[in-house]
Amino acid sequence: MEDVLEVLMPTIVALVTVAGIIGVIYNVRRVNKRDVRSEQEQAELVHFAQERGWNYTAEIPGGAERYVGAPPFRAKGHYLWDRVDGEFRGHTFSCFEYRPRDFDAEDAGTNDHRYFVAFTLTTPTPTPGMIVDQPNMLERADNRFNNAFGLGDKEVKLGSPEFDEDFRILTDDEPFARTVMTDELLRFLLSDPRVKDGPLRFHGNELITWFEGRLRPDGIDPKLNYLCDVLERVPAQTWHSA
Repeated sequence: MEDVLEVLMPTIVALVTVAGIIGVIYNVRRVNKRDVRSEQEQAELVHFAQERGWNYTAEIPGGAERYVGAPPFRAKGHYLWDRVDGEFRGHTFSCFEYRPRDFDAEDAGTNDHRYFVAFTLTTPTPTPGMIVDQPNMLERADNRFNNAFGLGDKEVKLGSPEFDEDFRILTDDEPFARTVMTDELLRFLLSDPRVKDGPLRFHGNELITWFEGRLRPDGIDPKLNYLCDVLERVPAQTWHSA
């Protein structure tokens, strides 16, 4: 145990230091940068969905519970807002806003004003859970700490130095990860600039990406095209072996 602690001590110190710095930056940004969406923009979103023949639902109480357990869904019992669902490039999709705390416009001074937008595509069959992202320094340190003590999801290394350096794969099912992450998909993720703001999560029968911000009509097609481009590069055998 002492040997483990000796090895991890530099990581723990770095983790605490970086956490403090990120906490300060986050609080400054939260106070000074609020993404306010006007009533007109809200109406434009509804009109956009209707024009496309898609469905629009203003709010779904407890709708986030099915996603809890991985970013950005950290707590149960929260609403999904402005859900849009339909068909895109032959795939069933949904997109919506998620707010980590219940938001009340009359109580705007006490809420944290964090908004996340998630996009999902339905996969042919359910799959094991897996996240593919580009972690920051804090997330990498946290991952090493968890793996050392057998906590959290396992990080899978594919043996590609370039990919393993920039990306992180978290899953308890390594064979699934190796089936999905073909050379073609790795090349795509390494070369496509949309990946920078598009972490990926396989969850149940959905492929998900998300970002911090607000749901607006002009942001829907780019994210859905990105997800379709990823899903269409997943090999067919994945759906037979999942």
